[in-house]
Amino acid sequence: MTVVSHRLPGVRRAVNGRTPLKALLDREAVFSWLLMALPFVSRVPGRVSACAYGLLLSLQDRPVAQTGTFVGFQNFVVNFNDPVFWQVAVNTFVYTGVATFLKMVGGLCLAVAMRSALPR
Repeated sequence: MTVVSHRLPGVRRAVNGRTPLKALLDREAVFSWLLMALPFVSRVPGRVSACAYGLLLSLQDRPVAQTGTFVGFQNFVVNFNDPVFWQVAVNTFVYTGVATFLKMVGGLCLAVAMRSALPR
């Protein structure tokens, strides 16, 4: 009695003991993208839903601990014409710029100090 194995259409056989999937995963570019896929797929929906919820809240007149009423872009128009809003926006940009500059300079000074203090 003889057993005959016929090739099935669409099925690829292992070449040199490697299956097509293993050969694909051995490629560095494919493997690195697969490693990044799980964090990306798990974090993106949370980020998108948080942004969508923030946009929804910005289009409502919503007092604390009460249900909101939809007002559309009225909140943006009111803020655009409010001088206090513009002062807060300027303060935010100035604070962010100064803090970033000081952190960069401080980090650079610490790096230079640590580099020069170490014995060679």
